[in-house]
Amino acid sequence: MRQPSPAKSLPSILAALQGGDAARGEALARQALRITPRNADVLHLCGVACIRQGKAGQGRELIQRALGIRKDATFYLNLSVAEQALGDRAAEEAALRHCLRLQPGNAQAANNLATILIDGRRFAEAETLCRQAIASNPGYLFAYMNLGVLLREVGNSQAALPLLEQALAQQPDHTGLQRELARVLEAQKRHAEAAHWFAKARRWSDLQFILRTLGRWSQLADVDAALLNQLGTPAQPDITPWGLINLPGLSPEQHRDAGRRYAEANWPRALAAPPLAGEPAAGERLRIGYLSSDFYAHATLHLMMGVLEAHDRAKVEVHLFDYSPSREDYFTRRLAATGLPRHDLRELSDEAAAQLIAEQRVHILVDLKGYTTGARQGITALRPAPVIVNWLGYPGSLGHPRLADYLIGDPTVTPAEHAGHFSETLAWMPHSYQPNDRDRPLEASVSRAEAGLPEKGVVFCSFNQLLKLNPSEFDLWCRLLREVPGSVLWLLQPEAQEACDNLRREAVARGVDAARLVFAPRLKQDEHLARLALADLALDSFPCTSHTTASDALWVGVPLLTRLGETFTSRVAGSLLRAHGFDELVATDAQDYFERLKALALDDAKRHALRRRLGAGRMTSPLFDTARFTVDLEALYRAIWAHHGANPDDRAPVVVAAPSL
Repeated sequence: MRQPSPAKSLPSILAALQGGDAARGEALARQALRITPRNADVLHLCGVACIRQGKAGQGRELIQRALGIRKDATFYLNLSVAEQALGDRAAEEAALRHCLRLQPGNAQAANNLATILIDGRRFAEAETLCRQAIASNPGYLFAYMNLGVLLREVGNSQAALPLLEQALAQQPDHTGLQRELARVLEAQKRHAEAAHWFAKARRWSDLQFILRTLGRWSQLADVDAALLNQLGTPAQPDITPWGLINLPGLSPEQHRDAGRRYAEANWPRALAAPPLAGEPAAGERLRIGYLSSDFYAHATLHLMMGVLEAHDRAKVEVHLFDYSPSREDYFTRRLAATGLPRHDLRELSDEAAAQLIAEQRVHILVDLKGYTTGARQGITALRPAPVIVNWLGYPGSLGHPRLADYLIGDPTVTPAEHAGHFSETLAWMPHSYQPNDRDRPLEASVSRAEAGLPEKGVVFCSFNQLLKLNPSEFDLWCRLLREVPGSVLWLLQPEAQEACDNLRREAVARGVDAARLVFAPRLKQDEHLARLALADLALDSFPCTSHTTASDALWVGVPLLTRLGETFTSRVAGSLLRAHGFDELVATDAQDYFERLKALALDDAKRHALRRRLGAGRMTSPLFDTARFTVDLEALYRAIWAHHGANPDDRAPVVVAAPSL
C-alpha cells in the first residue's frame, strides 16, 4: 500500500497534536520522516510531539534539524520550550531572540523573553517587550500580567493598575489577573480593595493576611478554615509560607511542608542545578557571609547591628551580600563604619548574585531573610556556599533541604523534641537565638500626657503589627480591661483608618468603651523606646509572638507576659524571657496567661518590684550582652562547620562546646 506523502500527513499530525494525542502525532511524524527525512515541517511537529511527552532532549534535536533546513519563527518558539524544559535559560533566551528577529510581532515570544528578563532583573528591556506583546496582541492577557508584576517589582504599582484593569475588562474571571490586581492594590496600601480581589481569586492566604491587617474579623474563621483545608492537598496554590505565621491551628509540619511546596513551585530549575560552591581549603580562617535585603533601619539590623560590629576579625572574615533598597540612615552609616566588605546584589540576577557569592568562597552563608517580604531564595537554591544557615529573619523552617542546612535556634524556641518540624538541622545558641544591640537608645521617658495616655490607671500595651492579633487574643485583652478598672489598651496605630474603627467596634462588642483603646503613632526607634517605658505591662500576641517588640519592652523595663505554642514563632518571646531570667513571665496556656496578667495589673507593689528587677538586669543579662552573644555565635559557626565536615547526617542539635560566661 502506498504511504501518504509528508505534505498530506501534516493535517493528520496537527489534528493528533491539537487533540492532545502527542504519541500518535509523533508516530505519524516519524512515519512521514521515513519517506522524506528532511521535511522541516514534519521534523518540527515531531519535535513538538516529543516535548509534549516529556522528551525535551529529542524534541530539541528534531527542531534543530528543522532549523538547519529552514529558519522559521515558530520553530524557534518551540525550540525555546524545549530549552526551558531542559533548564538551559541562555539557550531559551537565544531561541526567543531568533524568533523575534524573524517575527517581531510574535506576542508569545516577546512575553516569554520578558519573563526571562524579569527573573534576571533586566527590567527596562522586559518592560519594552511586554508592551510590544500587548501592542501586537491586545488580547494576550499573559503579557498584561507580566507587565503588572514587573511594574510592582520596580515600585511603580500605580502604572500597573490601569493595565490590569484593562485586561480584566476582557476576561473578568481570570484569577491570575485578579490576584495580581490585588497585589498591586495591596502595594498601594488600598487594603480593602485588595481584599475584594483576593476573595474573588480565592487566594485565602493573601486574603487572611489582609483581613488581619484591617482587623476585619467577621470572615476570618471561614477564610482560615479554607486555607488550612488547602494545605497539603494536590490543589494547594502557590502559598507564601510567610503569610501563614499568624494562623491559629497551623501545625509546625504544615508550615514546614508549605515551605517545601513553595520552593518547588518557584525555583525548580535552581533546586535541580549542580551546587555552585565547592569546599574551601582546610585550615583557612572561617568566612561568614550574611545575605539580606534588610541592611538599613529595619528590625533585622536593629537586632544584629551590634553583632556585626563585635565580630572578631582575627577569627572570622565577614562579608555582607546586600540587595537592600538604596537609602541612607543611622544604621546604614553605622554599617559603613564597620568597614565590612559589602557586595551589592541589587541589579544582579539570582544566577549572577549566586556566582558572585561563590567567588568569595565563604564557608557559611547565613540567610537572614527566609521567606519574608522581598526575599530572593533563588540565590540560595543555587547553593553558592557549602553550608547555608537559616537565621533570624524568618521564624520557621524553609522546608526544603536545598535552601538551608542548619537553622539557628535555642533550647526554648527549637527544643530537641521539635527537630522533626524542620528540614534543617538545629543549631543552638546557649541562651536565646535572637541578638540584641546593647547600643540601642535608652532615653528619658516622655510624660503620659505627651503620649496621649491618661494620668492614672494601668496601661496595657502591644506594639506588634495588627495582623498578629487574633480575635481570641482580643477576647482576653478586653476581659482584662473589664476586670482592671481604669486600665487602657495602648496599640500601635494601624496604617488604615478602617482598622482603627474595626478595633474600636470589636472592643464595644466585648463590653469595653472604645475610648479605652489608645493608638500610638509610628515613631523613630529612639522616640518610640522613650515612650514605651510608660507602659505598665506588655501583652503578647499569639500564635505569632513578639520578636523585636519583646526585646524593646524588656530593654526599657516593661514586663512582658507570653505563653508557648508548638511553632517556632509561638515560642520566640518565651525564648527571650528565659534568656533574660524571667521564667515566671512565661505562662503555660491562655488561662494561666490571663491570670498572671490580671494579678500583676492589680498588684502595684509586685509590678513595680518586677520593673526594678528588669531594669537592674538590663546590663548583666545575656539577652542584652552583645559581646557575649557574638562570641557564642562565632563558636556556633565553628561547631556547625565541624559538624558539616564530620557528620552532616547527624540530626541531633549542634551546640556550642563551651559557651561564654
